[in-house]
Amino acid sequence: EAAYGLIDANERCRFHHDIGMALLSNIQATDSDEILFSAVHHINRSTSLLLGYPAETRLSMAELNLKAGSRAIQCSYFMSAFSYLQVGAELLPADSWKE
Repeated sequence: EAAYGLIDANERCRFHHDIGMALLSNIQATDSDEILFSAVHHINRSTSLLLGYPAETRLSMAELNLKAGSRAIQCSYFMSAFSYLQVGAELLPADSWKE
């Protein structure tokens, strides 16, 4: 953990993003809740990167957070579910509630 603290914040953000995306690429091979939760956790730690992405990508990540949040509720992981759903809502465009 000491070494982690020495890494620049932007670089840590990029690492989390890359780890999350790598986990996501394997999610089709398995329907594991743990892989989904881990992938979304890492991706959510890179939210500052995601906010600069095109709206389509942010929407995909919001949908992924919705999926993780729904599964977390089914597993009674309510705090995690709240976190996933909150980040998902933050990734939506400001006018998404009108649609």
